[in-house]
Parts: sequence; structure tokens; C-alpha cells
Amino acid sequence: MLKKLFKFNKILFAAPLMTLMFCFNAPKNDDEKMHIIMINVKNALAHVHYQPKPINDAYSREVYKNYFETIDPAKRYFLQSDMDEFEKHKNQLDDYLNNGNLVFYKQTIDRLYQRVNEIDKMTQDILSKPIDLTEDDDLILEPKLKKAPADKQELYNEWKRYIKYNILQEIETMTSKEEIQQEKKDSVIAHKLKDTINVKKLSLEEKKIKATKEIKDLISHTFKRFQKRKKMDWFSVYMNAYTEVFDPHTNYFSPKDKEDFDTSFAGKVIGIGAQIQEKKGYLYMGPLVVGAPAWKSKQISEGDKILKVKSKPNEEAVNVVGMLVDEAVRLIRGEKGTEVTLTLQKKDGSVKEVKLIREEVSIEDTFARSVIVNSPKGEKYGYIYLPS
Repeated sequence: MLKKLFKFNKILFAAPLMTLMFCFNAPKNDDEKMHIIMINVKNALAHVHYQPKPINDAYSREVYKNYFETIDPAKRYFLQSDMDEFEKHKNQLDDYLNNGNLVFYKQTIDRLYQRVNEIDKMTQDILSKPIDLTEDDDLILEPKLKKAPADKQELYNEWKRYIKYNILQEIETMTSKEEIQQEKKDSVIAHKLKDTINVKKLSLEEKKIKATKEIKDLISHTFKRFQKRKKMDWFSVYMNAYTEVFDPHTNYFSPKDKEDFDTSFAGKVIGIGAQIQEKKGYLYMGPLVVGAPAWKSKQISEGDKILKVKSKPNEEAVNVVGMLVDEAVRLIRGEKGTEVTLTLQKKDGSVKEVKLIREEVSIEDTFARSVIVNSPKGEKYGYIYLPS
């Protein structure tokens, strides 16, 4: 299945036993923000990191490799001509970091958005026509064994093969589910038990139609989500290409990322106590935290569709249909004791407005736990659980 490639006045580095933060006056625009951040990142890596590396051409080549393995890991976005153009910067990333030069970052991200828009149109064209699933094709899934597409026609063909592969995977999944259900039914009959299992088998053509629709929806949604992302959001990816070469535990956090990190680390959040989930452009209520505002209201259920969020009583409600989860979550969260209003569509189609008072909610899944285990022989073992 398609997966998202997805993975400023503060910088935070999380390294073993070390946290660093830098604050500075508010920059005038995004370019100035990013320039200042790069300079601060360089200073932190060079002078504060517990085991600094030389920031030279060898380092630059490692950063280059790390960066493209993150933004185009499957080699399914950039053309070979793009990579040839980017290659000229391969030994200069150390200089860009030292000087806060954004030329390479802006060139690669602008090109990425250009290619994504082109591929979006390509996939729409591919899925508007019949796809022959019986035709033999080769799709290389291991990035190390493939090169970037030579031109737009090869890029088109790559995505056509990838779409075909995903449709076949969907059909295989449907068939496997049918076989499992049939095995259960056969077992019930063999043991002369009451048969309540209804096995509905689809024809191959029906499976193809259903699988094609699923993949079409998935791809369309993936590109819509990508296009909603601001280019500034990719700057964290770029900075982490630099920091992770030092060690995998040294990371750059944007203010938004830092907030999420602090929340997960503290195990507490001010909100309503509900997970927010996204499906096909809509946001839904996920599991509710027992004892939290959403649960106590007795008006909210898992699966309710979220239509609008009013963060403050004196503000207009914001339509969250099509919004990214993290953006909606920031509307719902706020200060302890303040009011937030949600407009929800229930499963029966009715629409309800629910007012909640934000509270501090514990997220127990984030807590580290330990226990002493006594063996039958009297030996003691320590067990420590660390959340991922």
C-alpha cells in the first residue's frame, strides 16, 4: 500500500542525556527563520554535541544520501535528470549548513512538489483506463536495486506498475479473507455446530472493481494530504538529514514537533481525552479516555465524524473536513478549564453540538513501567517497559 513520505524560533535536540534549545528574536519571514535555524543547528552540532564530527565534504555526502532516502525512499518521485541536477550540490551541503544557505533545500522541495503534482495527474489518467492484471510486469521494490526513472514516460510506467501491484495485493487480501471464513464455516459444519457464518464470495471481476476503487481512493487521498502540507513542514526533514548523521538520537524539532515530544514525554495533555483519527479526508473520534471530558459528556462515541471545532466561545467554528489531524488536534487542545465546542455527525446521520471543558488528561501508554519478577528458584529479575 502507498505510504505517506511521511516522516521557528526554537530548536531542540534530543540526544542521550542531552537536550538543547535556542531562542532568538522573531524572524521576518520563513527564509529568515530557516537561515537562523541552520546557523544554530551548525553551532550546536559543532560545539555542543557530545561527540562532534568534522563538518566537511565527507559529512556532506552522508547528509545528501540520508536526505534523499527520506524524501524519495522508493525512487518513485524524482527523475534521473533531477538527481543529476541535485548531484552538483553533493559536496556542498556542509558549506550550506555553515552559511545558512537554503538554495539546495528550496530547489529539492520545489521540484518535489512539481513532480507530485505531475504524478497526481498521471495516476488519475492510469486509473481512468482499464488495467490488464494478466499482463506480466516487473516491479522492483528494493530501492538499492533500482535507479530513478529516466524520463516522464518511465515515471508513468513505474506508477502504472505500482498501482497494478497494489490492486493485485488487495485482491489477494480479499481472497485470503474468504478462504479463512470458508475454513471456519467448514469446521463448524464438521463439528455439527450451529452454522451462523455467512461466506460471501466475490467473483474475480467484482474483486478487481472493488480493489481498483480502494487503490484509487487511497492514492487520491495520499496526494491530497501531501499537497496540504506547507513547504516549511519539510524543513524538519532537511535539518534531520544533517543531525542524524551525527547519531540517530540527535534530532531537530520544529515548535510543533517539540510540543508533541513534550506531550508524549510528560504523558499528559490538556484536552478532551479522545484520539482523533482520519479516514478518506474526514476526521473521526477514536477511542475515548475513561474519565476524561469526552467520555464524561456521554454525548460522544467512537466513530463520530467531526465537522467543526470552535476553540473559544467568542470565535467562529472552524470547518475541519479535509484538515490534517495534527491541525485539528491543535484546535481541540487548549488551556485547562477553557471551553471547546465540537460539531459532530453521529452514525445515524444526526448532527450534534457538544460543549466540553478541557482538562488535564493522562496518556498512560507513554509511561515507563518497571516490575520485579521472582522466579520459582527465588531469583529476582527486573523488567522495564519503555514505550516506543
